[in-house]
Amino acid sequence: MSNYDECFESIISFLRDNPDLLSWKSKKNIPDINTEEGVEVLRSKYISSRNSPISLGEPSTLVDPAVSQILKIAKNYSDDELKLISIEHQYSMLAENMVGLLLEKYISLTLEKHGWVWCAGDFVKAVDFIKKNSNGKWEAVQVKNRSTTENSSSSAIRNGTDIKKWFRMYSKSAKKRGNTNWDAFPEEEFVGLLSENAFFDFIKKQLE
Repeated sequence: MSNYDECFESIISFLRDNPDLLSWKSKKNIPDINTEEGVEVLRSKYISSRNSPISLGEPSTLVDPAVSQILKIAKNYSDDELKLISIEHQYSMLAENMVGLLLEKYISLTLEKHGWVWCAGDFVKAVDFIKKNSNGKWEAVQVKNRSTTENSSSSAIRNGTDIKKWFRMYSKSAKKRGNTNWDAFPEEEFVGLLSENAFFDFIKKQLE
């Protein structure tokens, strides 16, 4: 088996042990992990996610003209400045949406060398990395970009489980605002192997 095949089989094994953690956007046609057909649907999604290149793309959302009107009145921006702000905002939103995926992919380069599996494909709820220990018990880690990005549903799922949570950046505390959290990564063996500078270098290599 390829490394991807081995990783995928670990994810399926994890989901069979934790069926409530299967996530699917539609309430219809949810893949059945106990059938060959269902497993193949998830395999296709997983492989596609791992092989798809990461790129910024182009904005597709419509700009609300009321936003420009507010900025024009409140800040006295010119029409040319407002046009530039609008374009920059759209690209900034696209870039922000990419950070989470880039973060998981960067972390996977270190963790997967040590037996961890990246749950790529966005079909494992509230879990981004898993590993089965020698005693047969699963370890799981949920990765977030900021300390405020976890929603209530993912928090509730983690209650009573062994899913550990980690975020890259503080966003609420005035004392820690803007500071990173790499030194608190939940698996101590990786503290020192992961860093903000290395993450930025990874982003550069991915997008050049």
